[in-house]
Amino acid sequence: MRRLLAFLVGIAAGIGLAMLIGWVIAPLDRQEITPASMRADYQAEYIRLVAVTYQAEGDLAKAEARLRALGADTYGAPLTALIERWIAEDRSPSLITPLVDLAQDLELDTPVISAYRDGGDE
Repeated sequence: MRRLLAFLVGIAAGIGLAMLIGWVIAPLDRQEITPASMRADYQAEYIRLVAVTYQAEGDLAKAEARLRALGADTYGAPLTALIERWIAEDRSPSLITPLVDLAQDLELDTPVISAYRDGGDE
């Protein structure tokens, strides 16, 4: 019984010491992660999720604000670049259509997007 008590006290002391070190003495330095600071592949996924969320919610102002978080000079540049790249890569229409719909509602148009919208998804 004495060994069990010593074991439990040791475990509790270890957990307490770990929490003291991790939370008080040397906590992690939290950094604000913004969409602008993410890798390009994560930014592409972020843009796709903004488009899908816009498709579900229909809030254009919120979608525009989310795209502006990418930090580009023009909020539409990353969106149009992604659409054009995915069209060139022949990605699934289920991935491209929400992006094209968002671009159209934001009045962002390029020849590639227009051609896709007018018949490229057949």
